[in-house]
Amino acid sequence: MNTIPLESWEGFEQHVSDMITDWSKLKAQGKYNQWATPRFRGHADAEWKLETTLERFTKKPRWSQEQYYKTIRDMRPAVISMTGKQWDIPEFEDGKLPPSGYEFMIYLRHHGFPSPLLDWTRSPYVAAFFAFQPQEQPKSGKVAIYSYIDHYCGNTGISPDSSKLTVHGLGPYAVTHKRHYAQQCEYSICVQQVDGKYVYGSHENPEFGDPNSDLGPVKKYILSASERAKAMSCLHRMNVTAFSLFGSEESLMETLAYQEIELGNHFTNDER
Repeated sequence: MNTIPLESWEGFEQHVSDMITDWSKLKAQGKYNQWATPRFRGHADAEWKLETTLERFTKKPRWSQEQYYKTIRDMRPAVISMTGKQWDIPEFEDGKLPPSGYEFMIYLRHHGFPSPLLDWTRSPYVAAFFAFQPQEQPKSGKVAIYSYIDHYCGNTGISPDSSKLTVHGLGPYAVTHKRHYAQQCEYSICVQQVDGKYVYGSHENPEFGDPNSDLGPVKKYILSASERAKAMSCLHRMNVTAFSLFGSEESLMETLAYQEIELGNHFTNDER
């Protein structure tokens, strides 16, 4: 993984602009396939690992694709009964990409159910919002924004040596929760074959990213949390806000609190 310390928010914008320009040139030269696209992910503390919510929720050493599929299949009746939303999921196929029940998995992920999907966005600004959103100072004093280009140099499928941990990007085309589209989401999973079955693994492995490549698939931009005011003000002007990304009443209140209190964009009674 290529780690890039940056001094300012403007430096991040410039690095991303340069990276996208280089990617466009390489894609035009045929060095990326048609599905290759930059993806981004924001961490509110630079020391956080690339962990899925499933990894953070349970200490179980590994989940097979089949075990996770059976778990969401068994809870499907409760979700349908309590929400009124119908979810049809196909029969299980081991090693299938995207995984069996992918659309239901996305829905569950956006509602807080532990998931082996690591979520990314096609927008560097959406990723920056998630990095800078919390007001609390991170322990490290720094935030991180990752960039990831899937299918680098034409790698489009499961590794021929399926015993190795391999990261696979999963595309945006799914009928699922509206936040998936509001946040321009895509996802990735890390899998390997163990005893003839595919299991989910950690993105924190040496197979994910090449630190010796200037345009490898993974970069980690490090910024000081002190750039928060500048970044959030810029994002607010772009309408990258809690409400535009989540669409709930709670996120509306969060956005209004930022706008009217934190930005100081309000009037006193004497000024009204």
